[in-house]
Amino acid sequence: MASIQLYKLKKTPSGKALWAYMAAILRVTKMDKGQVYPLKNFLTNFKTHIDNERICRVDGGFQLTPKGLDYFQDRYNADSRQHVTNFEVDMMARSITTGVGAGDDEWVAIK
Repeated sequence: MASIQLYKLKKTPSGKALWAYMAAILRVTKMDKGQVYPLKNFLTNFKTHIDNERICRVDGGFQLTPKGLDYFQDRYNADSRQHVTNFEVDMMARSITTGVGAGDDEWVAIK
């Protein structure tokens, strides 16, 4: 099966945009469904998630742990401090798959 071209933000966002970006990455790569993915293609620093056992290193890349699945799924909860909406994540996911984003976002192809 041929892989599809994915894109990442040239500059990692912060705050709510980062939360939506991370959720979109997990969705597009199917990490939110248990798949393994070389997450460093998108992000260079997710040590906090590794240290807190939300993400673990496995053959072929990284995978969410059960704790990580719960943690990132909780962001869709309106009461979460890091709340994101499906719309925000969908927009970010569309940019990850097309390389086209709103505003000043600069998307670059993942090699």
